[in-house]
Amino acid sequence: MSEPQKEPEKGYRFFPDHVLTEINIGFFILYLCTILAIVLPVEMTEKANPLVTPEHIKPEWYFFPMYKWIKMTPEAVGLFFPMVVIAIFIFWPFVDQFIVKTTKSKILPTIIGVIGMVIVTSLMILEAMP
Repeated sequence: MSEPQKEPEKGYRFFPDHVLTEINIGFFILYLCTILAIVLPVEMTEKANPLVTPEHIKPEWYFFPMYKWIKMTPEAVGLFFPMVVIAIFIFWPFVDQFIVKTTKSKILPTIIGVIGMVIVTSLMILEAMP
């Protein structure tokens, strides 16, 4: 005996039915947000005046050490030295191995790292103080 054949289930196709519905909803929300932004604009603070420079411009806290370094040193040193430090950070695994091979001291790279962190922390504190 043969099995009774089942009729194919009526389904909801993902493409294009579902995709086009989602795109239409997205465009409607975008349209609604645009209309609301035009009709009810939000002002965060007073508008910027390009003719007036703020009295003191300070960078974000994570740039304090670099900002203090640039203010303390001559221009050439202030701009060249950070590139050297970044290069050392990038190539630190090789620098670390080189230091260990040449000095036969495994603690020296750690001491250099601690000194670097003390310098960075000191510059950050100096710049953060009023």
